[in-house]
Amino acid sequence: MKINVLLISRLERTLGALRRMIDNEEIVVLGESSGGTDALERIENLSPDIIIMSYGAGEDDVLSLTERITFSRPRSHVILLCEYLDVDLLQSALSVGAHNVIGYPKSSKEFCDYIKTVFHNESARIESLSGKQSLSWISKVITVFGAKGGLGKTTLAVNLAVKLAESRKKVALVDLNLQFGDANVFMDIDPVDTISELSQELSSPNIDLIRSYMTVHSSGVHVLCAPKSPEFAELVSPEKVQSILGQLRTYYDYVIIDTPPTFSDVTITALEISTMILFVTGLDISILKNSKQSLNILKSLQQIDKVKILVNRAVNIGAITLDDVQRLIDCPIWAKIPSDYRVAVTALNLGIPFVIGAPKAELSQAVTMVASLLLEGTQDITTLSPKQKKKLGLQGKGSRAQLSGKAQ
Repeated sequence: MKINVLLISRLERTLGALRRMIDNEEIVVLGESSGGTDALERIENLSPDIIIMSYGAGEDDVLSLTERITFSRPRSHVILLCEYLDVDLLQSALSVGAHNVIGYPKSSKEFCDYIKTVFHNESARIESLSGKQSLSWISKVITVFGAKGGLGKTTLAVNLAVKLAESRKKVALVDLNLQFGDANVFMDIDPVDTISELSQELSSPNIDLIRSYMTVHSSGVHVLCAPKSPEFAELVSPEKVQSILGQLRTYYDYVIIDTPPTFSDVTITALEISTMILFVTGLDISILKNSKQSLNILKSLQQIDKVKILVNRAVNIGAITLDDVQRLIDCPIWAKIPSDYRVAVTALNLGIPFVIGAPKAELSQAVTMVASLLLEGTQDITTLSPKQKKKLGLQGKGSRAQLSGKAQ
């Protein structure tokens, strides 16, 4: 989704500087104005998502314009850009309803990330005021884990994060596959900073510091990317990860964590801090053997109660059925995701999550249902309606659902 921006400043050099700073394909500069009546006409005609105005001492006309926009066009969000920030200036801005006030950014990335954050946060606030959204103050930390590589954990983590963000939730995606993480590839983002740079900060990280190291995806998901090279993985300690995740859960509604298929100290830290573990498995005897062993380890770590089993690429093309999976791992299956190689690989190669690029695909519909269950707080398959069970491939009654092994 494109974010449409209007620039307003008396000074042509300031307008030029702002144009050069907005270097991001997700942000479109619709036009610019020197203010006054011309600005009002442009706002009326262009209906921008974001209005960026330069604001300095004595520029009362800027405050007057801000007040008119705040009260008459609540879906056009104002950012006041100040060369110098002081208490009097901030108080004046707040008095007219402006609460997105910043100094001149140090970099294009910082500026563009701020614009995206304001857009998504303000859009969520307007949506909540409409009464269509229910507020939740309890952050959910969901770790996507599996006992073997190639299970589709990253695909699931990325698309699930995007789908949750579509519901106007604040969503963070943390790539803890520290040696070979590639969540950024799935989302076609090129991070300036990663978790390895953040981990080298000497001070204890606060939420503002952490967010400055994250990259904002067009969906609104804030991504903390894996190190750019495997050797930087050792810079990320379990203590740093615990501190980072603890801070993220104070700000975001959902923190989605992608992990490697190993029980490293960092992975165990993520599992322990999680409120839910989406354990991904498949219809393969080797995967099921590793899954069984991994579930035993999770039981010894006293994390088994958090586990929700998700069978990925659940298509009956071999000797193993979904009934066999449940019997072999001795754990109820929470959901299953169908196999669609073409949709998944096309999405990866384009860098567009399939819930965006192919929303009507069966694969996208399955992930959408999983996201819906998370949003609804569904804890057990026995609480699902027959329609939900059918969409997730779960059929039957009782605490242990009878699972359909038919190809999707």
